[in-house]
Amino acid sequence: MVAKRHHFVPTCYLEVFCIQGAKKKASDIYVFDAVTRKDFRTSPDNVALQTDFNTIDLEGHKPDAFELAMASVESDIGPALVRIIAAKSIANEEDRILLLNLIGLLHIRNPRLRERFRQFRDRVAKMILDVAMSSRKMWDFQVQNAKDAGFIAQDADTDYDKMKKDFNPDAYRIEVPNEENIRTEMDTFDHALPLLFDRKWLLLKAPEGSAGFVTCDHPASLIWSEPDPKRRHLRIGLKFKGTEILFPISPHLAVVGAYELENGECDITEEQVASCNGTIILNSHRQVYARTMSFTYQIDQSKPPRKASELLEDGRFKPTP
Repeated sequence: MVAKRHHFVPTCYLEVFCIQGAKKKASDIYVFDAVTRKDFRTSPDNVALQTDFNTIDLEGHKPDAFELAMASVESDIGPALVRIIAAKSIANEEDRILLLNLIGLLHIRNPRLRERFRQFRDRVAKMILDVAMSSRKMWDFQVQNAKDAGFIAQDADTDYDKMKKDFNPDAYRIEVPNEENIRTEMDTFDHALPLLFDRKWLLLKAPEGSAGFVTCDHPASLIWSEPDPKRRHLRIGLKFKGTEILFPISPHLAVVGAYELENGECDITEEQVASCNGTIILNSHRQVYARTMSFTYQIDQSKPPRKASELLEDGRFKPTP
């Protein structure tokens, strides 16, 4: 049977945030949903997934070939997370490499970024069509090139006047084959991974007895190190200095990576945990996941941390396009 429900956040990672921990597979996590404005308990199997997210249509390959390949990668990442959590350290080189691979995959391969790639291609394709239809001469030239290349049948109806009359860019959207999405993502991942290894990584440890860190459906948060309203609309990228990647490993551990840091470990305060949670919440696509309903978060640094029970009423927790 071919798997259709594909997780874009691995269950081996989500299980770490289960209410009863990762040992009991029947454990649940708490979910806070920005779209429905509801919180509920459910299995990690039921969240952070999308039908056919990894399905491919390539001759000589099964539809779930890439999904099975990702499952193989996750079979190595899961035990590495368990070892990191037990050791409370990322000093082990092999486990550190697997952790950075996980961060890179989650940063690149998610529905939000995939949709942004689609929107970009949609705009470009419509611009090209607009130019092609700017004159009959241009249209005939482009159509003949397409026919010569085999993209359009020789007997296809390509009448300029008819096409010009019916052309309405807002009436359709460009869809990208999954194989192209996956190829683009993996090419991007190959370029992104060295940038993650170039950064220095600080392991953050929540206080004993803390409700700890939350996670979400887009848990690799890339942010500016120093908040600045002027940067709000500026493009941010992994290669930029002055940026940080925050990633929750478990309710009690998180890592932050930056070019300006030194590798190490740091015990942080409950307020600092709340600040990290605020960043994770803002970076979520639509859902936040937690082991407990008693966590705190802080989005506005000028105000005290808020309780988890206030999250669904907080207007800053909203789905991001």
